[in-house]
Amino acid sequence: MQNKKVFLTGGTGLIGKETIPFLKQHGFDIYALTIGDEADTKDVKYIKANLFDKEEIDKILSEIKPEYMLHYAWLSTGLFNDNMNFDFLTSSIDLLKAFHKYGGKRVVMAGTYAEYGYHNETLKEDMPAEPINIYSQCKDFVHKISEAYCKNNDMSFGWGRIFSAYGKETDPRRLTSDVINHLSTGEEVVIRSGSLVRDYIYTKDIAAAFSAFLDSDVEGVVNICTGIETSIHDYVMILAGLMGKKELVVFREQASPQQVRVVGDNTRLTKEVGFVPKYTIEEGLKEVLND
Repeated sequence: MQNKKVFLTGGTGLIGKETIPFLKQHGFDIYALTIGDEADTKDVKYIKANLFDKEEIDKILSEIKPEYMLHYAWLSTGLFNDNMNFDFLTSSIDLLKAFHKYGGKRVVMAGTYAEYGYHNETLKEDMPAEPINIYSQCKDFVHKISEAYCKNNDMSFGWGRIFSAYGKETDPRRLTSDVINHLSTGEEVVIRSGSLVRDYIYTKDIAAAFSAFLDSDVEGVVNICTGIETSIHDYVMILAGLMGKKELVVFREQASPQQVRVVGDNTRLTKEVGFVPKYTIEEGLKEVLND
């Protein structure tokens, strides 16, 4: 059977780089947008371009004519109220329009659990969106407009809301990187909100989930999560234990503006998409540390 062309954005990011082998397993020919100078491999053709350059993106899609698109590209961690979020919003809509213009049939985009807002109960896809910052407001807008656009133009649309991702990170603003950086040099690490509860999911599971989602006919919002709740305290202690550095972790519980409990219902992911997360936190962190 002839392979399916997919246009991948964010393909060199934390999750995107893990997605490529799973897309190959699903029979996709991968064309990945990048701002760097990645050389083509047997698995992927990299295309250096600026997502914000509407004409450039239009030209690229006119040449590839992909039937599928997986859109991850967005701001890096921590810039939740940066004006760049609005640029990603408009460029995402322009990208979708160009995708349709050149024959696109199915698109899946990455969203965030922050679209749900402040809720302690388990988060389900049919709950109303109450985004909590500029980042999640822009994501929610892209979701709603893209879904309406696809419906109006007879395209298949999926929106995956990612929960607390961890993986082979380098950004020191992310919890996993911060803890590893401190402990690996013998420094004390201070955790100020250890009682907060999160739904941690390894980036390889996220990547595999999105690949299966894209290759399915499932429409609408799907939570990309495990459905398992773990406190930040327990997550950090698992990591510190694997590093043999538990004694260097100090907990100083302080009030936090963040959601107290963020745990998703993954029934749609497991029953409809047919993907079940495979990694425990310990298994995922072992891979991160052994890389």
